[in-house]
Amino acid sequence: MNAPSFWHDPVVADIHATRERLADQYHNDLLAYSKAAEARCRALGLTMAEDQHQAAQVAKAGPGVEQQ
Repeated sequence: MNAPSFWHDPVVADIHATRERLADQYHNDLLAYSKAAEARCRALGLTMAEDQHQAAQVAKAGPGVEQQ
């Protein structure tokens, strides 16, 4: 019978450690983390996917058409 082999990948370990640190920092509140991450991305000048979708809809509708 084959015994399960356990391996250690430092990249995976770092990802898990980062996830745990963020969970502690935001008290396991995914919404709070998501809002903070979005605010950080916007502060860096990144465009959110929803913004790109809305811009495409505005461009498709043409000038003078109000979006809801």
